[in-house]
Formats: sequence, structure tokens, C-alpha cells
Amino acid sequence: MNFTQLRCFIKAIDNSSFTIAAERLNFSQSAVSKNIKDLEDTLGVTLINRAHHRISLTSAGKYFYRVARNVVDDMDYTVAYLQSKKNDPETLLRIGVCDTPFEQKILPIFLRRLRESGSNLNIQFVFVLNNSIGELLNHHVDLCAIAREDVDVVEDIHFEPMVQGKVVVACPKGSPLAEKSKISISDLIDRDVFLLDPNSTLNVQLNFQTALINKLGMEHIKFVQDFLAMDIYVRGGWGYGILPNFIADYQSEGIKYIPIDYHDISPYGIAYMESFTNDSVLEKVASTLKKAINEYLSENKNK
Repeated sequence: MNFTQLRCFIKAIDNSSFTIAAERLNFSQSAVSKNIKDLEDTLGVTLINRAHHRISLTSAGKYFYRVARNVVDDMDYTVAYLQSKKNDPETLLRIGVCDTPFEQKILPIFLRRLRESGSNLNIQFVFVLNNSIGELLNHHVDLCAIAREDVDVVEDIHFEPMVQGKVVVACPKGSPLAEKSKISISDLIDRDVFLLDPNSTLNVQLNFQTALINKLGMEHIKFVQDFLAMDIYVRGGWGYGILPNFIADYQSEGIKYIPIDYHDISPYGIAYMESFTNDSVLEKVASTLKKAINEYLSENKNK
């Protein structure tokens, strides 16, 4: 069964004639007749009564006509819509995100700056925290805002860094460690520390947490489900949170983020498949996201 057969069938019924249907379709009458006969053979039922040069629908034909008409009309509409859009400059771009506090702050700035630049990109955000590689490989997202460590195990995924990764300590304002310019791991000994649940965080966080646990032990370490829970406990004065700088919410009231004396970690940025070939879109998104990040960080660097 194909659309040519359906169109021949519908035209013949609409005009009550194979001859007129052939003229309207610019086919020969024999071609129209053959397409309808092939359609009936495929379905295994007779759709049209043929007698005395007049045609009429059988009971099966009446039912099938309604279905065929809807199918052809829907296809005609879809084709017309796509053709009308083929010169539309708007481009849909799906960006994978992890919904961190940092992203919740920078992405609205990113969207505003993108719109102000006159871009016609249509941005769609997709949550990918636990499956960033899979979402990229399966082309469910075009770009992914993520730490490089979470995607660099696949060779044909490219990465453009945006923020150099560092580990910071979320300190309740007024606490002893909040007054330091840098915190050492020894400063955290015998203090209550909150870490993110290994099942709900990034690989880069897991690697640092493992090193931290090896040095501090588990006696004063507690795991929380997500970034929000860590923020609540820290603001409540129940301890200190430890996380990458590109997760932290620098606008959170009652918390001060202090860098920890530890080597740089995996940067945060944009990951994309090698097959992504729209360089102009990539350049636009990357430059606008960098501006949004810099704007956010400059506004909050002294908080």
C-alpha cells in the first residue's frame, strides 16, 4: 500500500469516475484502475463496485474511504507545513542540563542574551544528570552542559570548556571557616560535612568525594539527596557542604563559598558529538553562554 494508491482511490470516489480521476492526477485511466486494484489486492477486500460505467463504494470501501481521506489529508498538511518552514531561519537546539543551582542562575541570563542578540534559535532544555553520554549518543540532545569528566570517555564527543573546575566549601556565614580565604582538608577534620548522594551527582563530584572520605573517614560525613538539601543543611548551620564551583549557588543567602586547597578538577562546559556540524550555532551558543557565566560570576564574586 502506498500514497499513490490511496490518492487514486480517493480521486476516483470524489469524482465518481476513473476517467476524471486520471485527468486530475495526470495519469492514464489504466494506471488509476491498476493502482486501485493493487490496493484492493493488498487489503484483501473489494472497495469499489464497478458496474455499467458507474462506481460506488462497498461497505468496506465506505469505511476505508474515511480512513484514507484522513491519512492523505494529514500527509498533505504535514508536507505543506514542512515546505513552508524549510526557509525559516529558526533552528531547534536541544541542550542537556543537570539542573544544578548554578545552571538555574546562568541559563535565564543565557536566554536573555541570546534573544537580545537577535538569534532565531529555539532552545529546548533536557534533564540529563545521570545519562549525559547516552543522551548525546542517541541524539536526544544536540549539546550538553556538563563537566568534561562526565563525557570524555567517548572519543567522538568533543568538549568546549567554560569554567575551570575547582572544589569549594559551602560555609554557613559567621562560621569559623567562612572567614578563611582558602580551606585545607585538615580544616575539615572533626567537622560535620555534607556530600551529595553518589547516585544523584556528577562523576567529577564522586571522584573528589572518594579522596575526601579517604582522608577524613566517615564519622562526620553525611550524604544528602540533592543540591537543595545540602543548601538547607548548610544555611541551618548543621555543617559544611563540599561541591564543585560550577554547581554552587552564589546567590544563596546565608552561605559563603570558600575554595579548598586542592588541585583543579574537570572543567564545566559544552559537550557535543563530532557529527554536530553547525559551527555557527555552536559558536553562538558557546559565546553567549560564556557571557552569561561571566556576568553571573562577576555580579556575585564578592558575596
